[in-house]
Amino acid sequence: MLFLETTGARYTDMARAMQHYIEGSLMYPYIFDRKDNFDNYSVAVVLSGDQIKKAKKIGLRVNVREDRYDGLPYIQVKSGRQPDLFDENGEPYDGNKMISNGSKGTVRLTQRPYDNQYGKGVTTFLDAVKLTDVIPYEPEEGGKSTEF
Repeated sequence: MLFLETTGARYTDMARAMQHYIEGSLMYPYIFDRKDNFDNYSVAVVLSGDQIKKAKKIGLRVNVREDRYDGLPYIQVKSGRQPDLFDENGEPYDGNKMISNGSKGTVRLTQRPYDNQYGKGVTTFLDAVKLTDVIPYEPEEGGKSTEF
């Protein structure tokens, strides 16, 4: 899970969870049957326009690295449980489970404040993904060898 600090009085009710929606291009979507190397369901969401401001406003760390995603801003979100998956109409997703980088979608994030012996802050986790423009994954030529 991604742990964030809060500033100001945005989260005065420590028991209250808040949900937020962020749109963008999905990169390395480990949201189906496979988990990432850290045993989490995860996805990087490449942001543009007002989505960058929105992500910063809710306290997410917006990353920009020249060696990733053509230097475009992105957030990395994850969860220990599989996110709920929906199609562009809001119905349960039953399409292709191998999707390519660049597929479009909206992630629903849940943020919960915490106040415990380790400190105060907000934890953010991936709750659901709405797949709005799926690009099916097609492996490159040369996959399995038929000869030795």
